This record gives sequence, C-alpha cells and structure tokens, in this order.
Amino acid sequence: MHAAELVVVVDSDFDCDVDLGQEVTIASMSDGLTSETPACVVVTDPDATPSDRAPTILYTDTDPSDVDSPGRFDGYVRRGDTESLQTQIQWLLSQRSGDAVGDSAGTERDRLKRLYEGTTELITAETVDELYDRAIGLAEHILEFDNTSFVVHEDDGFYIRANSEDLVGTGPIPTDLGILGETYQTQESYLVDDIQSHPNAAPNDPAYRSVVSVPMGETGVFQAISNEKDAYDETDLRLAELLVSYVSETRARIETEAAMRHSREQIERLHHGATELAATTSLTELFERTVEITDDILDFHLSYIGVIEGDEIVPTAISSDAPEDGAERVSVDEEGGIAAKTYRTGETQLVEDIASDSDAKPVKRTYRSGLSVPIADIAVFQAASYVPNAFDETDAELTELLMAHVAVTADRIEAESHLREERDRSSALFAHVSDAAVAYDVEDGVVTVTDVNRAFEDIFGYDAVDVVGTDLLGRVVPPATSTAADADDGDDIPELRVAVGESYRGEVRRRADEGIREFILNVVPLSPGEERGSGYAIYTDITERKEREEELERQNERLEEFANIVSHDLRNPLGVARGNLELARATGEDERFDTVENALDQMEALVDDLLSLARRGQLVDETMPIDLRTVAKQAWASVESANATLQTAEGTVVDADEDRLAELLGNLFRNAIEHGGDDVTIDVGGVDGGFYIQDDGPGIEPERRDSVFEPGETTGDDGIGYGLTIVESIAEAHGWTVLVTDSPDGGARFEFRT
Repeated sequence: MHAAELVVVVDSDFDCDVDLGQEVTIASMSDGLTSETPACVVVTDPDATPSDRAPTILYTDTDPSDVDSPGRFDGYVRRGDTESLQTQIQWLLSQRSGDAVGDSAGTERDRLKRLYEGTTELITAETVDELYDRAIGLAEHILEFDNTSFVVHEDDGFYIRANSEDLVGTGPIPTDLGILGETYQTQESYLVDDIQSHPNAAPNDPAYRSVVSVPMGETGVFQAISNEKDAYDETDLRLAELLVSYVSETRARIETEAAMRHSREQIERLHHGATELAATTSLTELFERTVEITDDILDFHLSYIGVIEGDEIVPTAISSDAPEDGAERVSVDEEGGIAAKTYRTGETQLVEDIASDSDAKPVKRTYRSGLSVPIADIAVFQAASYVPNAFDETDAELTELLMAHVAVTADRIEAESHLREERDRSSALFAHVSDAAVAYDVEDGVVTVTDVNRAFEDIFGYDAVDVVGTDLLGRVVPPATSTAADADDGDDIPELRVAVGESYRGEVRRRADEGIREFILNVVPLSPGEERGSGYAIYTDITERKEREEELERQNERLEEFANIVSHDLRNPLGVARGNLELARATGEDERFDTVENALDQMEALVDDLLSLARRGQLVDETMPIDLRTVAKQAWASVESANATLQTAEGTVVDADEDRLAELLGNLFRNAIEHGGDDVTIDVGGVDGGFYIQDDGPGIEPERRDSVFEPGETTGDDGIGYGLTIVESIAEAHGWTVLVTDSPDGGARFEFRT
C-alpha cells in the first residue's frame, strides 16, 4: 500500500489539529469520505461502536475507568492531548505501511490494545510512586520490556524512582552523563541498538547492549534497557512514548490533586488555627499563637510579629527556632527596611532574593528571601529563609488570609479591653450608687437581668440570686390589669431603649416590694448609639416626694376654696344679716329678725361645710366592718327629710370609718332632697364590690356628671355647692372610687367601689 492511500477517519465531533504529514488523509464520517480499509478510526463518543475494519482510538474527556468495556477500543487518548494522539495514530499508520506485517502486525496491535487497557490501572493510582510501580509492571508484562526504570531529576542529579530490578534509590547520577543525560537535555527520545557503539553512551553495567530512552519533560526520563543487541525497534519506541504520555498525564493529575489537597488541608488548618486565635484574650497571646501557627501549618520557621509603637516596629513574638537576635526594633521610615515598607504601604512584600533587593535591610546577612505581610495598621508579620526563592504567591496568599483573621481578632481584643475598662468603671458606680440599679440585656424584646445592686434588692424585694437571669419587665412593670396610670405603653417601655443604644430619663410607675411606687428612671445603654442591647436602669424612688407634692396641692386647693367661701359665700349672708339688723333698729319691724335668723342659719351650715372641707384629703381613722343600713338610718335622722322616704336593704357590710361614712350619706341625702323635692324617695343598697345611693328625682345630665364634685357646683336655690365635694373627699380618704349614673327611675345614682 502506498503512503498516499493512508486514511484516518474521524467522527463529526473531532476538533483536534494533528499533523500527520502529506501522505495521510483525514476524513470525516459526516463528509462520507471513507476508505474500504482506513488506517485507523478516531471517535470522541465513549458509547460509539469501534470499527471492525481498522483499529479504533477513543479520544475523549471521559476517564477509562468510566468507559463501558474500554477493552473494545484499540487506544485511548485524553481529549486535548494532541501529542499523544498524534503518536498513537502514527504508530498505527506505521503498522499499515509495512513496518509490520502478518502475525507481527496483529501482535503489535494487541500490545497497543493491552497497553490502552492497562491505562485504567494507571489512572487509578493515588500517588506518584504507585503510578511509577504500575507503569513498570505494564512495561514488563504488556510491552515485554526488560530492565525498565523511571529516573527523576532532583537538585543534585538523577535518582531512580522506580525499577523492575532492585535499583530504586540509586543516585545521584550526573545530569550530563550518557544517553540518560542527553535524553533529558535534548528532550528527545532515543532508540539505541548497540550501546557499546554509541558515542555518548555511558552504561553503569557493561552487560547493557540496547536501550529505549524517552524524556518525561522536566520530571526525568523513562528507560528500558536490555542485555541483548537490537532488542528494541521503532514499535517499542512508539509504545514507550505512549506509556510515558499516559504516565505524564496521570502524574500531572496526581500532583495537581495532591497540591489541591495540600492547599485545602492548609486552608482548613488555617481556619482551625483562626478559630483558636478567636479564643485569645490579649494581643501578646494572639501574636505568639499566630507565629506558632505559621511555623506549624505554613512551615515557616524563621518568623516574627512586630507591633507598631510610636515610630518604631517592636518585635513581640518570634519563632522558637529563630536565633535570639533574629529580629530587632526598627524605625517605620526608610531605615526600617522591608518591615517598614510593608507598614507604610499596607501591602505584602515578597522578596525572592534579599541580597538584590535595595529596600531590604536584613537583621542577619544569612537571610536570603523573605515574606512581609501587614496586620492592619497595628503590626507587621515577617518570615525569612536562608535560601533564595523560599516563598511563593501561594505562601503570600495564605499568610494574608491568616493575618486578616489576626487583624479582626486584634480589633476585637482591643474593643473588649476598652469595654472591660468601661464596665469596670460602670460596675464600681453600679455597686455604690444609693438608688436601685439593675444591669440587663435586651434581645428580641426580652429584658434579662444580669446583675442588681443592694438598693434594688431592698426596694424591689428580690434577692440577686433569684432575679439574675429572669425577665426584668415581668417583675417591675405593673400588670395590664393595673390602672392606666400604673402601666407603660407596651410600645414605649423605657427599659427597652438600650436595644437601640438610646438613653432615657423620666418618671415611671414600677411595682416595688411595697406596691406601685413612683420613680425617676434613668436608662443608660452600655454602648450609646450602638445596637448592642445591654445597659443599666437606675430607679430613684420619688413616691414620698410625689405624695408631699400632691398633699401640698390639695392644701392649696382647700385654701383657695376657703378663701372663696369666706370672700363670697359667708360674706353674702353676713351682709344680709347686718342690713336687716340696721333696718330693724330703724323701723322696729320684728320680721327683720326672721331674715337675720335665716342668714345666721345659712352661715352655720357654711361653717359646718368648712369643717368637713378642712378634713378633706385626710386619711380616715381606723376602719371596721359597718352595717350600711344602720349607718344610713343614723344619717337620715340628722337630715330635715320633710316627706322624703328612705329605703335600705339588709345585709350590706362596708369596711369604713363609721362617722365619716355617716357624713357621706348625710350629704347625699340632703343633695337628693334639695334637687328631688320634699317627697323624693332615696334607696341605699349594696353592689358587687361596694354600695350605692340613688333617688327618683330629676337625675344629673350626662354632661354635668364629671363636674358635680367640683367645689361650689350646684343647681339648687338653697345649696352652696360643697356637699358632693365633701362626698368625694370622704370616698378618696377611704380609697374608694365613685361613679355617677342614672337610677332605674331616672334619678341620680352614686356607686361606690370599695
């Protein structure tokens, strides 16, 4: 067959640009350009059916281990590996062009197929050493090579990493020695039929006669050595190159995965280390632990942290392996070298060779490379090495990641230190303040007590051990069943303001050990303007002061009432009496004395009312259970009742001062007769929680019911307007409430709740 007749058929998804020479035609299945006997077929679909007319190569991203029955293909190449694909195709073409015929061609094709099948075993290797050992096995058992080796290049020469004999570990072998060195230097494959006649051969065993030598890039060289002359041919070389391509690709994958695992492990360990840093409580502890982490995780063994103090960088923590003079105090200006530059610029400095860096001013001349990373604006981390190029970008990135955690933790430690100082000062004031004080936290509207002082225990009646950890509002804010004056608006409870960092000062009512009391409340957030939800509440008890103020106000009101009565209500009848006495003297008319007598009676009534008003607001004497019906009859006997009627129910008992209860009833009886007429009917009885007095008179208009208790308020012709004022004052003295409403007959009804 002529070279021009060689055809390679590829499927429609084939996208690789291979150079097979002018003698080879690449035909696409989609173009219909097929040959009766193609040299080989290339498919990209792992589910494709191999050709039954020519060897088929699978060119795909799918791993051989994931291909169903991979043995049905004659070769496998990872998609994108153009060099390996070209090598495999050329080898197959060489078999078709006459390099191998008959049974020999079938045998070589079988070796290629078995090599391809063996790649599955290579791909599953987890380490490079395991990969080399498996590849040695393939070379020996499938490719039928004799003494095979994988030789790797290290700093001081070659070392045998894997070998079919017992030569593992041999080295160092000079990198410029023999065919091994020439293969590595030229990066070209060699097929030597007779080593003894080769000008560059330098076998370490005189029995060696022939060799296949294939480069593995910068990693090293693969060699198959035989003690027989002409032991290998071009087919062996092609197969060796295919094996090396599989090994190189798999090694790259293993090394990449290992590097990724190492990187992940480093990041995970750094994360764990950062978690440990978060538990530190001082900057000294933080920096010492940071240096330990960089030594342990990043494999830095000459590192330190310098803290900014004024215009200097002062070493604070240093590696345990570093010499005692491994770091020193330096200036932050240009004289401070790389550390100062790092601080001034706020940027990481990666120095590959300190000797050639003009900014470097190493503490020790033996330092050859370094890494310098800022820690916010408070410190600088530096690592050094005795060899050049010891640090790379990955080291810099991981160190920056760790130092970011260090900076955050340092900020937290300084904030907590400041907060502790503030708390210490606040705690001293808290413990010694004479008013009731409570420290608390607010979270989701719940006020939790964290501490109370002695005054709080005394005033509110709770021991610290019982109240700490409980809800403050549930203990001190009056319940919803209290009067409106006793309770706060649920949406504006001052103690809650610390949740948003707000202060408060104002008067509140709070439930203390002795009941509801008046306080001036001072709310002080621990962090003003911040939503930290912690603070103090200080309660200054002003109950007695408020009571004195209220009593003084009542006294002033009574004085004003007395002044009104004296200036007006007493002056009028006094003037009437005086005028009629003068007329009686002048005229001698006796009826003038009747007018004078009426005026004096009115003045007497006013004096009686003044005596009652004088006692207004005073507390009642000792109370006792009183039969309401009995006291009502006593009060009725003291009233000019004319034709009025009193009805009383039996069985109503009131806890009261008997004399003042009688006074209250008498005023209500007189009020009913005055407004309801001489024949009014008055009813006295009990209600749930108190008693009532009602009549069948004209009643009181709804719009006047709030004002009838005001001094001087009256609609009658004879009244002076103080009877109901006296009634209200007696009720208040007992602690009762009074309600004015309609009676069933349309008259006035007064209900007292005791």
